Amino acid sequence: MEARSDSELDRRTLLKGVTAGAVGAGVATAMTVEAPEAAAQDKGAVRDPNLHTEAIKFKSGEDMISGFVARPRAAGKYGTVILIPDIFGMTDYARETAAQIAQAGLACLVVDFYTRAGQPPADFAALREFVPKNAPDRQIVGDGLAGVAYMKKQSFTNGKYGVTGFCMGGRITLLLAASSPDVVAASPYYGPVRAANPVQMSAIEMTDKIRGAVQGHYGATDMNPKPDDVRAFYEKLKETNPHGEYFIYQGAGHAFHSYSRPSFNAEAAATAWGRTLAFFQKHLK
Repeated sequence: MEARSDSELDRRTLLKGVTAGAVGAGVATAMTVEAPEAAAQDKGAVRDPNLHTEAIKFKSGEDMISGFVARPRAAGKYGTVILIPDIFGMTDYARETAAQIAQAGLACLVVDFYTRAGQPPADFAALREFVPKNAPDRQIVGDGLAGVAYMKKQSFTNGKYGVTGFCMGGRITLLLAASSPDVVAASPYYGPVRAANPVQMSAIEMTDKIRGAVQGHYGATDMNPKPDDVRAFYEKLKETNPHGEYFIYQGAGHAFHSYSRPSFNAEAAATAWGRTLAFFQKHLK
């Protein structure tokens, strides 16, 4: 059965600002989810006394990489999420997002993929030139794999690993899922699925290597990736993996989840984040 187009989706769902495609059944599905109160906004999760947070370092090849870990303070073993930040790297937004994951009863490691290069430039144009030279995809994927290896050694993890990321981190999310058999759940946010330069890897060419479940979140007005590229990726994923789904949010563009940027879309962010947390709770607990 072919997936329905956006125009065939339930009108009430479109008015709520979200369309969805379920890869597993090959049918687009329309769902409405109430936005959780704490989703997608800075509500001080990093200051939650019920959480343990700390800056850590872990080895990746010959290098020591910086990271940030958030987890419930209560003793126990928790499913683990590796978080790959957006192009701005290790920011308060990345730490807050990790803490929100911990509030959902999971452990989270944020990977600082700029550790080797130092502080990235604040100017966005300069930053786009900085990334290919200092943080190529294969290097970040290697750091993500090293992050999984580090978390495997921690007494508070239960042996189930997921990954999420935003913008370029969304692309790395898919690449890491294709590179590690340990990743059982991946939730990319608006990550480009095609390579734009020689140092990028093309996620759409690696769909046959993704074995875990995938739940992707994308903006309808985003130009990279465009909705057509998103649909192409998940259609190809469906050929070898029945555990994929994606959501395209009407009225939302690139970086709609980032509360610190003008692109923030509160409704889309909250709905998407609620789905992501439920997705990880299902697959990692």
